[in-house]
Amino acid sequence: MKCHSVQKKLSAYQDEELKSQEEDRIASHLLSCQACREQYAEICRVWQTLGELEDIRPDPWFYLQLGRKIKEPRVKGLLPAFERLFQLLRAPVIVFVILVIGITVGGYLGGVLARFDLLPFQTNPASYSQEALLISIRAFDPAPPGTFAEGYLRMVSYKENESK
Repeated sequence: MKCHSVQKKLSAYQDEELKSQEEDRIASHLLSCQACREQYAEICRVWQTLGELEDIRPDPWFYLQLGRKIKEPRVKGLLPAFERLFQLLRAPVIVFVILVIGITVGGYLGGVLARFDLLPFQTNPASYSQEALLISIRAFDPAPPGTFAEGYLRMVSYKENESK
């Protein structure tokens, strides 16, 4: 047997919980292996020390109080129902709270970061004007007549001088 498997079974060997064949194999291994023999001796010393300890005597009223607690009916009402509901919904609520915090912080940071020039080597920073929107709309196919885009384009390109 290998030391690792013997060391895992030393406590059971000490308690005589193993089958006789396995006990014989462990006993022969202990005769030939100094490390496992030392570990077995340590286990025996611990058990001997534990056997020398005095028993702890509980309070005379302990068993009476324990019996009363066992027989005592559980408190029924709203609080246990909320506790059970919270246990069932704990993970979804946590995920929801994390999402709300993430969206809020992301929106705030996005607004803050959009105000700063993040590219210092950029010669002309981008401006978000109505003209830029108009150019971006005109860059694609012409707006079909009667659509919202066509009405918007006519409205923003209207000039007082052209109408007269």
